[in-house]
Amino acid sequence: MFNIQQHELAGIIAQLVAIPFIILSAKKWWLANQSLNWPKVIGIVIKGLDFSMTGHLIFLYEYQIDEITYQGKKPFFANTYKQLKGKKSWNLIEKYTEGKIIDVFYKPSNPKLSTLEAGRKDGVMAALAVSALLFIIGFVIQHFPIFFWNLFS
Repeated sequence: MFNIQQHELAGIIAQLVAIPFIILSAKKWWLANQSLNWPKVIGIVIKGLDFSMTGHLIFLYEYQIDEITYQGKKPFFANTYKQLKGKKSWNLIEKYTEGKIIDVFYKPSNPKLSTLEAGRKDGVMAALAVSALLFIIGFVIQHFPIFFWNLFS
């Protein structure tokens, strides 16, 4: 039978919570960097940028590759769009108006993956850093509890 201590359980939980966020943030970071080398096609904005009352992004663009129509719902890779406020959000709203012809960068091996702003990754590095820090803290709590408790006593 397992005899798990409270600090070990807390460390395990912290690590398990951090792992999906690390994976998701790392994927967005990787895709944003890869998008700098993706080919581009011409697309069109179907639904101009709008932010709902909850802060969620409402947006839709279309593009065609080999006579297949694809759609995208986000202009770039970001951790969240809720942080886009004020001038940043107005600049995007003006930039991506309904009916506007746009360049779409798409992943050649999976054309469903696309972005309008190659390389842009707002908030992704911060989310990756915070998630990694949570994982490290969980690891330290689990394996070296005395070190952690000495820091705060």
